Amino acid sequence: MIIEGLLTTRTATGLPHVAPMGPMVDEQLVDWTLRPFASSTTYQLLREHPQAVFHVVDDVLPIVQAALGMPIDLQFEQHASGNWIIANSCHWYQLEVTQWDLTSARTVALARVTDQGVRRPFWGWNRAKHAVLEATILATRLHLVDRHAIADDLLRLQQAVEKTAGARERSAWCLVKEFIDHSG
Repeated sequence: MIIEGLLTTRTATGLPHVAPMGPMVDEQLVDWTLRPFASSTTYQLLREHPQAVFHVVDDVLPIVQAALGMPIDLQFEQHASGNWIIANSCHWYQLEVTQWDLTSARTVALARVTDQGVRRPFWGWNRAKHAVLEATILATRLHLVDRHAIADDLLRLQQAVEKTAGARERSAWCLVKEFIDHSG
């Protein structure tokens, strides 16, 4: 299965880099498969330092901001390993890449958990959060998907946002819509 969340890696200067990530995991959360694009900063950082922290979050706004290359207002705590944990995450899993497959643009990094923790209870996701996440994925694929199909999907997804969103989901939805509207 794929779980969506945020991945922190370390830059050359030791600062955190945040990226959305949907790793494939087994139900016991033992076997992890990360699939960063070879052109991504996350890929470059993982190749230099094969450790990262995956975060389960219940706030869709930082996922949207990270996916669309916008500034993110997050607080971090440094793990004893030097890796970064998002302070407001629900769960975190420190991962170490054990094997790479570099034969395609979407690389495959097999990883194992070296540490993990629970920061707070997972509040949950509603229909609006799921809709915003789906719209964000569409926004990152504007160059691959027909614009009319995206417009149709956004109309369908907007209903869930209008019915079930809170302030954070509405802000995230507006960011996605603005991004799509202003993309060539």
